[in-house]
Amino acid sequence: MTIDVLAEDLQPGDLLEFLIESGTQVLRLTHVERRARGIKFMGRNHQGVLYSSGMKYGELARCVRP
Repeated sequence: MTIDVLAEDLQPGDLLEFLIESGTQVLRLTHVERRARGIKFMGRNHQGVLYSSGMKYGELARCVRP
């Protein structure tokens, strides 16, 4: 099941559905950093590939819940 949460509510360990050029990946967040204009996050997909991106405060993030 997927749910929408605010970007500022993301925590390390969350499973984030993340859109990339080749489709959608599910990332397990390893790092979430709060900055002045938004958040920066890093996470790995199930193959171990590391992705890094960011979101502005108030944006919706799609999280996967078991």
